[in-house]
Amino acid sequence: MNRFFLVLVNLIVLSAVGQDTIKVMSSNLLNYNNTTSYCTSANNDVTSKDSYIREILNYVKPDIWGVNEVAGNSASVQRILDNDLNINGVTYYKRATYSNSSGSDIVSMLYYDSRKFKYYNQNYLTTNYRDIMIYKLYYNSSDVSNLNDTVFITFVQMHLKAGSTASDMADRDAETSQLMSYFNGLSDFGNVLVMGDFNVQSSNEQSFQNLINYSNANIRFYDPPNKLGDWKDNPAFTMYHSQSTNSTSNGCNASGGLDDRFDFILASFYVMNNIAKVKYVPNSYIVIGQDGAHMNQSVNSPANYSVPANVLNALVNNSDHLPVTVKLRINQTPAVSGVNNLELISNNINLKNISNSIIESEIYSNSVESYNIKVYDLSGKVLFDMNIQTQTGFNNIKIPVSNLNEGMYLLKFTNKLKSNTFKFVKYK
Repeated sequence: MNRFFLVLVNLIVLSAVGQDTIKVMSSNLLNYNNTTSYCTSANNDVTSKDSYIREILNYVKPDIWGVNEVAGNSASVQRILDNDLNINGVTYYKRATYSNSSGSDIVSMLYYDSRKFKYYNQNYLTTNYRDIMIYKLYYNSSDVSNLNDTVFITFVQMHLKAGSTASDMADRDAETSQLMSYFNGLSDFGNVLVMGDFNVQSSNEQSFQNLINYSNANIRFYDPPNKLGDWKDNPAFTMYHSQSTNSTSNGCNASGGLDDRFDFILASFYVMNNIAKVKYVPNSYIVIGQDGAHMNQSVNSPANYSVPANVLNALVNNSDHLPVTVKLRINQTPAVSGVNNLELISNNINLKNISNSIIESEIYSNSVESYNIKVYDLSGKVLFDMNIQTQTGFNNIKIPVSNLNEGMYLLKFTNKLKSNTFKFVKYK
């Protein structure tokens, strides 16, 4: 009996929503709150940077955000959380634990939407320059408690040694060799993204080859857009150049215009091929603000319409790197409670807003149709039953759930051709 029940629930998940799409972003913040001989409060003011970061975050809305070049102290990584993420009534962003075993002036950090992800653990690799940070999160799904089914994703945020000398390349080689050796020693690998500022000019550099052509093929990483080659000053790769946002320097930022692909998000075979319920969404690898028409020029000159004007201004002034983003499809049922920005879609039916009192749904119909809507508890008892008739086009339907107790429920839409079933969780 129990076995049949588990199979039945799995069938419901697969035939209904059972998935979510999340956005991951990696950014180099150019000495955020870190004062050097060349980056000062005059040319890299942190208050101004906060305003620029807020503009970028409001536009991209990442669920996972990895950063490089934050001042090497816990107060600075907390400042980003308090000043840029958890503002205007938002309280759900969290960060990983601060670490700086390498004693660097600048560190990496990971921030995440705690409604969608939960912290599991983290590790770090000490290098001669900056820690390579390894964060493991799990997706916040109702399947965790209901089916003991958990999706883990590991996010590596790293900032490799800068420079183009043989010595710099050897240092980067040592850093990625250390990372791959770490993964090679694990008994499990799975869903992994490696993100950050790699400071490489070609995929032929040994440090990059360590990642994509490691001797153990099971733990190799892949470039989602598959744009390998000699990136620097190469017009074939303009859509992927991420540095530098300015053709001139104010003393802090690098100059020369967009001509290097320094910033990356690489994915494991598991992610690229949907082996363990996480899949890279094709064509979702985007360098924010890159329109392919600004090689060796500032990102805003000539005119650039790839992002709104306020976001473009923020990209120009915040950092000399453009952020990189990807989308991932998570094949699990979201644990949803009052998350108004999470849109659940099953064929022509969308759950637009879910709260403790009402579920607002949207049904698109090509003609006049009759629908039956039911809410069940997990024992199969019908708690709500309503018949509606839709008109051609979009139809907004409100389903009251205020009388439901805390727990998991099934919401089923049925017409003469098919049925769509959603899971949802009611919390007090």
